[in-house]
Amino acid sequence: MPTMQDYAIIVIGAGHAGCEAAAACARLGSKTLLITPDMNKIGQMSCNPAVGGIAKGQIVREIDALGGRMGVITDRTALQFRMLNRSKGPAMWSPRAQSDRVRFMEAWREELDTEPNLDLWQDTVTSLQLEGGRVRGVHTALGVSFSAEAVILTAGTFLGGLMHFGELQLPGGRISEPASYGITDQLRAAGIRTDRMKTGTPPRIDARSLHIEELGVQEGENDHHKFSYLDTPKSQLKQLPCYTLYTNEACHAVLREALDRSPLYNGQIQSIGPRYCPSIETKIVTFADKPQHQLFLEPEGERTNEYYINGFSSSLPLEVQLKALRQIPELRDVKIYRPGYAIEYDFFDPTQLHHTLESKVIQRLYLAGQVNGTTGYEEAAGQGLLAGINAHQQVRGLAPFTLSRSEAYIGVLIDDLVNKGVDEPYRMFTSRAEYRILLRQDDADIRLTPRSAAIGLATKERIALLEEKIRLRDELIGFIQGFSVRPDKINPHLEAAGLVPLRQGCKLIDLVARPQLDILQLATYIPALQRQLDKLPDNRRAELIECAEILIKYSGYIEREREQAAKLERLEYVFIPEGIDYASIQALSTEARQKLSSIRPATIGQASRIPGISPHDVSVLLVLAGR
Repeated sequence: MPTMQDYAIIVIGAGHAGCEAAAACARLGSKTLLITPDMNKIGQMSCNPAVGGIAKGQIVREIDALGGRMGVITDRTALQFRMLNRSKGPAMWSPRAQSDRVRFMEAWREELDTEPNLDLWQDTVTSLQLEGGRVRGVHTALGVSFSAEAVILTAGTFLGGLMHFGELQLPGGRISEPASYGITDQLRAAGIRTDRMKTGTPPRIDARSLHIEELGVQEGENDHHKFSYLDTPKSQLKQLPCYTLYTNEACHAVLREALDRSPLYNGQIQSIGPRYCPSIETKIVTFADKPQHQLFLEPEGERTNEYYINGFSSSLPLEVQLKALRQIPELRDVKIYRPGYAIEYDFFDPTQLHHTLESKVIQRLYLAGQVNGTTGYEEAAGQGLLAGINAHQQVRGLAPFTLSRSEAYIGVLIDDLVNKGVDEPYRMFTSRAEYRILLRQDDADIRLTPRSAAIGLATKERIALLEEKIRLRDELIGFIQGFSVRPDKINPHLEAAGLVPLRQGCKLIDLVARPQLDILQLATYIPALQRQLDKLPDNRRAELIECAEILIKYSGYIEREREQAAKLERLEYVFIPEGIDYASIQALSTEARQKLSSIRPATIGQASRIPGISPHDVSVLLVLAGR
């Protein structure tokens, strides 16, 4: 078997996790090889053509703040951008974009092709080179070996992938793409626990067969918001709407008659499935009392007629899917490009990972993305970025790079995986984070770019933009704090707006803190404030005003959450001695002994978040730690 070039790091798989991992390693200075079976499918959107959403959008902004590329590429290839949850507080605001699927892949390919420390190789990895409990490289289907100091596995749904189209079963990691075999058996033999997961995808349809004029229209927004904090242009592509429609009883009747032919429902697939993104056949059974379910039609690209039916994942036979869709009036003449299908694939128990995403079983092997039991492009990309950073840090003999739960949604994601494991495909929600007001989408750069700068990943441009943002924001807040407002000047405006007038003079900050008022509204009444706003750069004015306003209105909540986080953070620095025989400690509960022996947490803080660990168990551990 010929041995090709030696590398510092090899990344297996060029999905969202693999792309971020490879780009990070290369930009940090490690000689990196990215191996993928198809170089035309780099950064492929296997499911819907969208990035972001509830909590997921926050992850994308964090990826960008750390120096990742998903945000920049999404901004460049977006067909529509929206900020979700605007009716709620800023902790819940979540950006989301529809992307042009082909342009997204092209942009990722261009990004990777221009990294000087990154090579690409088109091939399938069939096994890892393992020696002395450590990974040393990979072997491929073409009979080639590559050696490396670290390997990052981001194989997505390709390990043992099996697709289900009704009764028809075909091996594959995606439709028309072959599955990968060998790595799972090898890692299982080495002591890594593995299991199977399942997920589904909807049919893709031809826009020319739709009755567009009968559909609900969901337009995008055109304000200052985007994913990247860099001063990069927004998409120049034609902006397209999404459409809404509903299933009906006739559609449900067709689906119900064929339930015994649905692998996602009839037991043909025994793997772990998603609770939060169920198939249409699961919906009509679980919510049998509902006469309809909302669907969304999402454009796949600027120059294609292909649409994605969000909400209609199915594993039913093609003829059933088509008949059911045609019961919906707007889809009565629908034509399908390809049917929906279910897919089963291998994943590995994430409790066998360190917070760096390095395996506890095999040294210098990192796992990221769906192989860790997660679902979603954003969750995968966040893991890939952290795995890439830590692989580089490891081979250079540098300190590990981890994020806490109070620093980032990515920190919540990885901590949940390592401590709790998965009993279904893990998807991020804002409810999973204890410190949502600290993890807003507007300030991910303030939270994380200094961390990225410290390891050399953030560019000088990014650091300069952040420093300018903080300076201009603080100048604006300082003006608002110091400016006095007289009742006779402002009361006519307040009364005209139906608001309570002032009884005495106050500082401008007291008016900004009112929920019914905002900075732009007050600037129309207060010329001095308008002059202050006019000093801000045109291209950053809206961003800076929003940033300052959030800090002013929510300062009490933010400070209280910071104090709570600081108290709990102390437990993260109380380390548990290595090699403890938990099974012999009778003061611990039986469940605690089992969980601690399996997960082997590094700190008291980590141990306290393991399901089944009680406050009494934490007290026992504190005694063991000498505290």
